Amino acid sequence: MQIHWPLVISTVCQRVGLGLFICAFVGQVYAGSPVPLSVMAWITLALLAVGGIASVFHLQRPQRFFNAFSNLKSHLTQEALITPFLGVALLVCALNGTLFDLGVATAFVGAVTAILAGAFLVCTGLAYQMGSRPAWNTPFVLVLFLLTALEAGAIGVAVLWLAAAGLVPTMFVVIALVSTVVCVIVQAAYVVRMRSVGYGVNVDVMEEPYRGPFVTWLAAGAVVPVVCLALVFVVPSAAVALAAVAWAASAVGIAAWTVLFFKGARKVKMFPMYPVDLNLDM
Repeated sequence: MQIHWPLVISTVCQRVGLGLFICAFVGQVYAGSPVPLSVMAWITLALLAVGGIASVFHLQRPQRFFNAFSNLKSHLTQEALITPFLGVALLVCALNGTLFDLGVATAFVGAVTAILAGAFLVCTGLAYQMGSRPAWNTPFVLVLFLLTALEAGAIGVAVLWLAAAGLVPTMFVVIALVSTVVCVIVQAAYVVRMRSVGYGVNVDVMEEPYRGPFVTWLAAGAVVPVVCLALVFVVPSAAVALAAVAWAASAVGIAAWTVLFFKGARKVKMFPMYPVDLNLDM
């Protein structure tokens, strides 16, 4: 599948930003937070704005945006319908404490926003589960969208907490490390599955054009975050720097994985015994 870089940027910003807000809200509820939820909301809004601008370049024509609302059963339509509500909810969270004070309603609004963020990620993941692209025709797709958001979000919260207060609950770093390891394991399982999806579209990640993004993901998305998060326990004096490197590497890893994800999404071949198949848009 041809790589649409605006779509890569958009999906990466969505997972990093929404994962950050969800993890920040959960962390605030269960452990308190040295970083106000409003700050997390502003960071999330900034990332979604970058992703939204990238999406405009991907859609190119306004008609494509309005076509997204044409089928209510489509996960793309559901994603489009959630977007304005999510944007408003995030803006309310961001302005809370400055333009107005929600008081006791703060937790409720934060919970609603986190639920909308989770629903958006679910709709996005389900939208990519396509039967016409065997590599995507698996629950792995949704699971990986959610796991990458959890990984980046948990690491991001750890970074911001460390930067703000110089410490972070040990359990949160453990969650960040475990979620990263689990994500890497599921991604590895997805890679193995791509080797035998059939229909003449098997993918070997050690061959071109897949090798580049695979190696980049392996280094930036797997090795660096796991090592840096583990070193936080060994060298606590460098915890901020190590966590920051892990967060940046996680984002780069998600981007590389998304490129591999798109490259491996080859359409079903009607006649797999021939090198050139019919040009059918299935």
